[in-house]
Amino acid sequence: MGTYSLAIGAASVGWFIAAAALFFNKPVDVLYRGQESHPAVRTLPNTPGTIAKILGAVAAQCVLWALVYGQIAPSLGDDWLTRGLGFAAIIFAVKLVPRDIDRLLLTTYPLRRMGIEFVIGTICALVVGVAFAITV
Repeated sequence: MGTYSLAIGAASVGWFIAAAALFFNKPVDVLYRGQESHPAVRTLPNTPGTIAKILGAVAAQCVLWALVYGQIAPSLGDDWLTRGLGFAAIIFAVKLVPRDIDRLLLTTYPLRRMGIEFVIGTICALVVGVAFAITV
């Protein structure tokens, strides 16, 4: 279990750092925040409590992904890069694509924000996949 704890921690911290760097750089931040007044957007307060909630959500997802990874890792390949990319593709296929199809078809969520979240989510999926592949 120690290896999985390390993997969950590495994936969670890696995702959080990658997302923070990608969301809060000046060009992306201006584009992303530019649509906060849209009625489909819920603006979260910039407080320590919000950061704690985000970290909790990220960690919970990484715990669940660890359970999945533990079951399928042998079928993902022999080297860490193949396993990492394969697992990232699974996260992409079961988390990002369905979420955005739902939002695209069933909501009025702004497309620019959705696109930014999709790209950053894809990068974070890569971080998680590689973190699991390297540490487990």
